[in-house]
Amino acid sequence: MGRKADINNLIRDAEHKDKIVIDAENHLETAKANSAEAWVKVRKRRKELEQENNNAIAEISKKLFWADITAEELQSKLDELLLISEVMEYIEFEKT
Repeated sequence: MGRKADINNLIRDAEHKDKIVIDAENHLETAKANSAEAWVKVRKRRKELEQENNNAIAEISKKLFWADITAEELQSKLDELLLISEVMEYIEFEKT
């Protein structure tokens, strides 16, 4: 007959495994928070880049057409253009 395990050893082993689970859960929560924070930074930077791009396009438009157009007005015009199905088809074609 095999030797039976000591209850104290079993308790110690179970507590150790509980600690491992708790540590893993803490690491997971930290990783999730870090990931969410990183994606917030990505979205913020994308908006900044989009605004910089719009400002540059507005500046070029101003130079070419001698018209003072704000980035917001330009964005509105671009949004109107994107509603045209032919433009969307062209964009989708160029993406592929």
